[in-house]
Amino acid sequence: MKLESLTLLVGKSFTGKTARMLHELRDEPRVILVDPKCAQLVNLRGWVHLWPDYDEESEMWKDRVLLDYFLQLSNPPDGTVRSPYRVPFRCVVHFKHHHRDCLDLLCRMVDAVQNCVLAVDELALFCPPGSSWSLPQNVTSVAVSGTHKGIRVMGTVQRPTLVHRTIRANASRILFYRVTEGEEIDAVLKYMPRDWQTSPETLPDYVCIDWRDGKIPFVDSSLVGRLNTLPGRRSKYLSSEK
Repeated sequence: MKLESLTLLVGKSFTGKTARMLHELRDEPRVILVDPKCAQLVNLRGWVHLWPDYDEESEMWKDRVLLDYFLQLSNPPDGTVRSPYRVPFRCVVHFKHHHRDCLDLLCRMVDAVQNCVLAVDELALFCPPGSSWSLPQNVTSVAVSGTHKGIRVMGTVQRPTLVHRTIRANASRILFYRVTEGEEIDAVLKYMPRDWQTSPETLPDYVCIDWRDGKIPFVDSSLVGRLNTLPGRRSKYLSSEK
């Protein structure tokens, strides 16, 4: 199933958000996965791992790690001519610090790469709450109008109120996993019909409320995402997506 233009996965830690995001990306040929934790995803197999170094003084990269990677995709050493907008790739970009500035620089590059999915783990670290103008320009461009260049965005966040409201407002799909704080529960229930009976605080791990703009939400109990997508994890739950 084709991904929405902007998808959020919301819920407490260890409820299945990141594993579900990787499952949603399984058939996408062009993916940039952003990792701020630099822990579990470091050992993700089958992906190219990139570690750009950010210079606080110049507010730019210290190296050409990202630039050389994307240039090589369209200009391989064997001299083959490729369309830069069709070459498949799957990379994990690890950011240890300066998350907001790093994502802004990356989004400038994503705008040139085009036709890809930008998936960000712990999106609130990169796009915290603030005024409408506090969201960096390049991030705003990709999140709001990236679909014109074939760019789709995904992100995980522990609490919906911790991510910038411009991001929330442009989400066309949100997967709500378990939340337990009163303020966060109220924020989730605002997306639900008035007669909604399920409480977000009672959802088991790997079970979510699938909300899509203009459609009736439903509780997805298929355990989709509880797969062997992360190193060292195996599961018998291989149910197909709804």
